[in-house]
Amino acid sequence: MPSHIIYARKSTESADRQVLSIDSQVNELQTLAARRGIRVAEVLTESKSAKAPGRPVFQGLLKRINRGQIRGVICWKMDRLARNHLDTGAILQALADGRIEEVITSDRTYTSDGNDRFMGNFELGMATKYIDDLRANVRRGNRARFQRGWINYLPPMGYMNDLATKTVVKDPERFDLVRRMWDLLLTGACRPDEIRKTANDTWGFRTRKRKRTGGKPASRSMLYRMFGDPFYMGIIRLRSGETFPGAHPPMVTKEEFDRAQDLLGRPGRPRPQRHQFPFTGLLRCGNCAGSVTAEEHVKPSGRRYVYYHCSRQKTGIVCREPAVSGTSLEEQFLRTLTQITVPKRSLVWILKQVNRTLRSEEGRRQEICESLGKGLAATRREMENLVSLRIRDLVTEDLFAAKKQDIDAHRFDLEAKLAAPARSQEDICRLTSETFTFAARAADVFRSGTKVQKRMIVEAVCLNPTLNQKTLLTKVKNPFRLIAEAGSRPDWCTTRDDVRTWIEDTTEYFTIPSLNDTEDKTDNTYDSILDLYSGQGG
Repeated sequence: MPSHIIYARKSTESADRQVLSIDSQVNELQTLAARRGIRVAEVLTESKSAKAPGRPVFQGLLKRINRGQIRGVICWKMDRLARNHLDTGAILQALADGRIEEVITSDRTYTSDGNDRFMGNFELGMATKYIDDLRANVRRGNRARFQRGWINYLPPMGYMNDLATKTVVKDPERFDLVRRMWDLLLTGACRPDEIRKTANDTWGFRTRKRKRTGGKPASRSMLYRMFGDPFYMGIIRLRSGETFPGAHPPMVTKEEFDRAQDLLGRPGRPRPQRHQFPFTGLLRCGNCAGSVTAEEHVKPSGRRYVYYHCSRQKTGIVCREPAVSGTSLEEQFLRTLTQITVPKRSLVWILKQVNRTLRSEEGRRQEICESLGKGLAATRREMENLVSLRIRDLVTEDLFAAKKQDIDAHRFDLEAKLAAPARSQEDICRLTSETFTFAARAADVFRSGTKVQKRMIVEAVCLNPTLNQKTLLTKVKNPFRLIAEAGSRPDWCTTRDDVRTWIEDTTEYFTIPSLNDTEDKTDNTYDSILDLYSGQGG
């Protein structure tokens, strides 16, 4: 025989904190049923928002109503039953069809009578309108928060929410560790899986502990997600693709972030590796442009040989590029490195010219800042003009969104360059000195270095290395290209333009990595490469 059912719901949304708890609703409704002499067959409870269809307990209730198993529903308010149009229609249609006799609330009873259904429709419509208004207010508040530079979700590793100021601040326990992970990636010598093992096993890294999650080692997918998140360079990117400048302290620069994406070959996925070869992932096949992999062969005598060859994974292409031995490949890299070797007698002269040139370049640096400022003002005017065209409906919404994204990207780039701390004359002298010292010693260190050192040197010097018929084809990156070109001239190191160009390209392109925490996986030891830059030894 059909009977009455009590339905109590409590949403997890903040606006429902003023609603009675589920236990309080049930107690009040049982008292109401007893006062009216109604026998309650079952009590159904649910902790889920009603702003969208899909509540499992409520869907089960509707199925029982449609089967004629329920005579009436007792709830605290009508908005406990529905806050969306689909569930509202289901309840009202059940009343109209007589599949349910009544819905009893704390203040009135709704029956199949037209007046009752009208009032029920009004109550449920107000509940839906409340959700619509709440959604609009939340979106407006979120957008205002994004425009101020703050996110409305949990920040990534290395950051934490400051509940007092409602801002994002550095996580004092993890910020520096996460930055060290970026440093290891930017060297080009470590893949994310190696970084993960170092962070978890050597540093004891654990994610931030929360109520139900956290306190675990960093996972492989977490690192790949972290290295692709522009939040770390100070940019908030929404799922819609829209971006906002963040007010939180950035962990990496835009140049470092872009370099990380190049190193990872985005979009990328972590792949297990059995061996660690120094040049895999750096070379391309000259025949099919595919990636070059490596394999190790062990002879019966026990001697080991490494060969590099095309991975032959290009669809529809049969690549017959021959393999080249690791020894031959290293010799060819070494011949490239000898092109940038700086004679010791020339090094002293170069550094003196650098100091002299820097003293006369103060005015030019000021002009660059002024030029960046003018470019930023131009982007703001361009945005104002674009908004004006959109207001007058002279451009479509899609064109407006695409153009706005381009302007925002250009503006963020200019703002980042203006906000970047200007290097002092001493810093530029130091960096230029270290660059030329690196060039002078790169070939010697490559000869006797570890796998990590060799890979790092190739990453820093060689541009787009390619294998074609066992021959290495590569160009030299800036600023080392300038050193190689100057070294091939009889009048090298004699012009002021050479020195100025070296300074500009050195400070723009060359960044000294810190590899203190990197290990050579061959023998579980790592000889610090910092002496390569400081000019110590050799």
